[in-house]
Amino acid sequence: MRYGCTLFQKYKDVNKHPLRSWIEVDFARLEGNVRKIKASLPEGVKYVCVVKADAYGHCMPQALLRFLRGGADIFAVANLYEASRVREIVSDKPVLVLSPILKEERPLVFDFGATPAVSSYGEAKAFSDLAKAKGRVLNVHIKLDTGMGRAGVWHESADEVLPQILSLDGIRVSGIFSHLSSADEDRDYTFGQFDIFRKAAAKHAREGMLLHLHNSAAMRYVPVEPPFNAVRMGLLQYGINPYDDGGGYENLGLLPVLAFKSRILAVSKKNGRTAASVSAGYADGIPSGFTDSARVLVRGVRCPILDGVSLDETVIDVSMASGAQVGDEVTFIGEQDGAEISLGDYSRWTRRIPWETMVAIPRRVDRIFKY
Repeated sequence: MRYGCTLFQKYKDVNKHPLRSWIEVDFARLEGNVRKIKASLPEGVKYVCVVKADAYGHCMPQALLRFLRGGADIFAVANLYEASRVREIVSDKPVLVLSPILKEERPLVFDFGATPAVSSYGEAKAFSDLAKAKGRVLNVHIKLDTGMGRAGVWHESADEVLPQILSLDGIRVSGIFSHLSSADEDRDYTFGQFDIFRKAAAKHAREGMLLHLHNSAAMRYVPVEPPFNAVRMGLLQYGINPYDDGGGYENLGLLPVLAFKSRILAVSKKNGRTAASVSAGYADGIPSGFTDSARVLVRGVRCPILDGVSLDETVIDVSMASGAQVGDEVTFIGEQDGAEISLGDYSRWTRRIPWETMVAIPRRVDRIFKY
């Protein structure tokens, strides 16, 4: 049922209307993925659980509890609104805000018990002054730009800026981190970012600091070893492989968490084939830019998506799905009768990246939770 029971248990009775388009979030799998990833890490390495953008579209308030049960040590968000949502449920874990915080937002850092990422001396000084005025000491992480090209202390300025930040009163630098720009595409560049970070850490890191750079993609080929003592997990914990080849993580046994499904509204004969209108369109997160390879599952059979995508409906070819009829389930992402379409497949067919796919499904689409 919606927001909390056995999937589809008498859905017409429990809910006021039958399901037309919905996503399924399997929280048992989510918790299992976290446990498996954490168990694979060297002893003492902290698990930084990325839950920004509504836990990548996986419904953060409910997902948060399973992350906790799975063993997450730290939560990472994009902004203070997300930090406040985490704090409503989690009182005893650090909440790291990865993106810069606006001047007007800074006092809220103390209200939410958040750990800001500082990208400059000026930003760190502002937090230092505010903390001293409140008689507090604020934990911060220094964000180092090792080649991503976004916010962060540019690595060539690290020897000048990091000692300045570390000398400030009122703040405690509890970590240093950076973002990888293309770990799933360019190994040489990624290794270069790791080398830059290691050199900066060797000069400026202090005992007890968290040092983190690994993301889901880098976990495939960069060992988690000193000086790194934390990893930031995004895609992997949701059971999504960052690589098109689907390999590299077989030893973890991760399972996909999210499925996206709809129903057939009408069936008709057109131009010598059987076409079906599906109850999902632009307003449900279905894009118009499908490739010719795009397929959905109907009765366990892969059926092509045709050109007809509108605001509320998508047209598919069900000629090969014998007996397809109105009301049949249509799977855009997920498993059906022994067949599967992965989120990665769907993303490639829609010319999207997995992150975009997950967050593009709007609230008009029902959320079905599996426990």
